Amino acid sequence: MNNPLHIIDLLTLNAFFEAAAAKIDGLDAYHFVSSGEDGAQEIQHLFEKSITPGQRVLIAQIAETPLTDNATGLTRATFACSVMVLQKMAGIGLTALTKLEARNSTWKQILRMIGFVRTCAEYTAATATDNDEVEFRIYQDRLLPIGRIANAQVQGWLIEMDVTIPVNAYLFSE
Repeated sequence: MNNPLHIIDLLTLNAFFEAAAAKIDGLDAYHFVSSGEDGAQEIQHLFEKSITPGQRVLIAQIAETPLTDNATGLTRATFACSVMVLQKMAGIGLTALTKLEARNSTWKQILRMIGFVRTCAEYTAATATDNDEVEFRIYQDRLLPIGRIANAQVQGWLIEMDVTIPVNAYLFSE
């Protein structure tokens, strides 16, 4: 995909998150996971089999996609997403300072993610038409700390974000 801002469906949204992860220094990997129980199992498998202590990852998932209509008949889908930046910790001998250092690094990385999304939001708002406008909304009043996920000791942060796109082309295509 040439333009990571051209979000038109679930696959291009995944490509957007992958591009965002590539912009954040110090991340070792990006993973997209399913929602619900499948997502929990996929995260557990990642931390058991793929992610090693010390590695930092960005994990994204989509919870739902409600549809809304405006007065002009434009229907939009909103991808309700969760994005996490996590560092897997070694299982023994963790001091409060070790955890704080990991949480500090991942905090800076999740802030970089927010900055990337803000930059993309400003760009799309300036260049979009009604037919291709992508809107981003980050619920940044709260960066949620994470200390354990899927039976793994981690340090990191979670943000909730909505990404909204027009979908009339899908609703009314022949």
